[in-house]
Amino acid sequence: MSRSSTRRSARVLTAGAACLGLLLGAAGATAAAAPQVSPAPGPGPTACAGVVRITAFAFHPSQVPPGQTSPAVLTVKNCTGVSQTVNETWLGRFSGSSTGAPSACPVLDPFLRPVTIAAHGTNSTSTTYSSPSGCTPAQLAVTVTITSQSGTQLAQQTAVLTFG
Repeated sequence: MSRSSTRRSARVLTAGAACLGLLLGAAGATAAAAPQVSPAPGPGPTACAGVVRITAFAFHPSQVPPGQTSPAVLTVKNCTGVSQTVNETWLGRFSGSSTGAPSACPVLDPFLRPVTIAAHGTNSTSTTYSSPSGCTPAQLAVTVTITSQSGTQLAQQTAVLTFG
């Protein structure tokens, strides 16, 4: 490499380092810090693929004494650039410490909730559950199925509430 091309390369590297220093400084890091490289998004749990994706579904709190209430909170992400109207079907099932449904616990009918999610937006819904008087379950498993207006299943997830 010639002496002039070596100087030119050094100037380019110095200019690049100065720009990097400004960028890092703007982010609150020092110019001496090594840049952190984030991996490209892949098909992992944080990637948004398809029409919608369930980003979270859980009871808060996940354990309550019998007779107490707890909301199941569902968060759904629209992975498309257009508004989506979807249906959430919520279905709960009580279970005991042995097989089958515990006595005196009701069968919960599924219910449908239509939801519209803005383009690339998120939507959260919640439903509060409890064990009715006389029902002493070990758990309540609630499954939410997301379907398109035409009935195509887009996503499904289950959250579990423990009684005790």
